[in-house]
Amino acid sequence: MTDISRRGLLKTGGLVGTALLSGGLAGTGFARLAAAQDDPLYAAARKEGALTLYWGSYEQQTMEAIRDAFKAKYPGIEVQLLRQASQTVYTRLRLELQNGVAECDSLGTTNLLHYTELKKIGALAAYDPPDAVNLPAAFKGLDKDAMYHVGAISLTSINYAPGKVSAPPTSWMALLEDQWKGKITTGSPAFSGDVASWVVAIRRKYGDDYLRRFGQQKPKVGQSNVDTVTDILAGERVVGSGAPFSYTLTQKAAGNPIDVSVPTDDAILNLGLTGIPAKAPHPNAARLFTNFLYSKEVSDILSRNFWPTLRTDVAWAEGRSLDQMKWFRNTGDDLAAEVAEGIAKWKELVR
Repeated sequence: MTDISRRGLLKTGGLVGTALLSGGLAGTGFARLAAAQDDPLYAAARKEGALTLYWGSYEQQTMEAIRDAFKAKYPGIEVQLLRQASQTVYTRLRLELQNGVAECDSLGTTNLLHYTELKKIGALAAYDPPDAVNLPAAFKGLDKDAMYHVGAISLTSINYAPGKVSAPPTSWMALLEDQWKGKITTGSPAFSGDVASWVVAIRRKYGDDYLRRFGQQKPKVGQSNVDTVTDILAGERVVGSGAPFSYTLTQKAAGNPIDVSVPTDDAILNLGLTGIPAKAPHPNAARLFTNFLYSKEVSDILSRNFWPTLRTDVAWAEGRSLDQMKWFRNTGDDLAAEVAEGIAKWKELVR
């Protein structure tokens, strides 16, 4: 324990001693806690004592694991997690801003439009998390003013029920075949940023005629793309479009009858983003959590739950990587406008 200062031990002795007696710390766990105790940002966050997360990125299980890992590393900060569809948590934040209420400390959604709108009205605080250096190069520095950062890397694919589908659709175009009419479940771009990203990509690839024909397939439209998994497992539909890659693999690993078909015309990669509201009641805790997202602890959780990791030194589950699959990511200066237009076209052609 030569790396732990005498002052640090005296300052945190009660906390560390309690943890040791309870059997909750050993080896590297003790060293990590001691290191955290010497972090001035943690000291400031612990004085605040609370953190409220509004998150639409990741599914409930993964977000709860991230929350619990944060609480374990940084005792003394009570964490409240609201995990709902991206548009739902964003709408809640906007209503709070409108009514002069400040409850949200960290926003995590899958829709770029949320952050460009918040930035435009001065509702985001700048923060440059130091551990973001561990991100893959392509996902660093998304905003030149450091108002928002990548919080999740998601892939949108096709889900299906193996016992009910002998030959799943192999491409987005294949979903338009007659055999899938009335058998598709999908999320809504008005609620899910991942689905909105999928709609933008589909319009870029195939135009609005695709959405028109997709609407004629009479899909069941939920909110979050996670709803596609729920529908398939409940037997309400057999194929999911605009569906989550990682969450589906988690359900498959748990023994549930669902699988993934990676489209030959590209899985759609979307970035979940995160930002700190300018009026966050616990800004230091929010900064601490933002930086924690790029820790090895979080990427280990992501790997266990089949999500792309946020560090170059932590491998994905099953040895997967972006290099092994065909994928497409929407980029460009007018992306926010394309998201808004895509949602409008969806409401017109798919509903």
